[in-house]
Amino acid sequence: MQERALWLLAIAAGAILLVAALRPYFSADEEPTPLSSPPPSSPQRTLEAGVRVAVLNGCGEAQVAGRLTRKMRGLGFDVIYEGNAENFNFLQSMVVDRRGDLDKARLVATALGLPHLQQVNEDTFRLEEVAVIIGRDYRQVRLLDE
Repeated sequence: MQERALWLLAIAAGAILLVAALRPYFSADEEPTPLSSPPPSSPQRTLEAGVRVAVLNGCGEAQVAGRLTRKMRGLGFDVIYEGNAENFNFLQSMVVDRRGDLDKARLVATALGLPHLQQVNEDTFRLEEVAVIIGRDYRQVRLLDE
């Protein structure tokens, strides 16, 4: 008897969750907004669309790469990798051109307010076009401020 009651409770809970998840798609009040479309209030979002970015922690402080990833995605950048840099000894935060398109690196640097750009040899095997390395100066340059 208890097993049957638990099964009924689990089925009811599943049905409630399913209805709650599908409700926005069947609501007549307003049309659901797709997750991938940027809000119309930001005209600059279309400029950053398509720039593939890697966010690298070069200062060694916890959670800075995740925080910057959220900020950059909010600005419309396509952050495809988040992780640590090759070491944690970066004094300055910088934007690195990974694919030979300095205009995209400048676009990222301007959006983040970073003055330091570095161009590397074109590497066709990299997925990201631009890398942002978070240095120890990230508080001074207000990199994580919204």
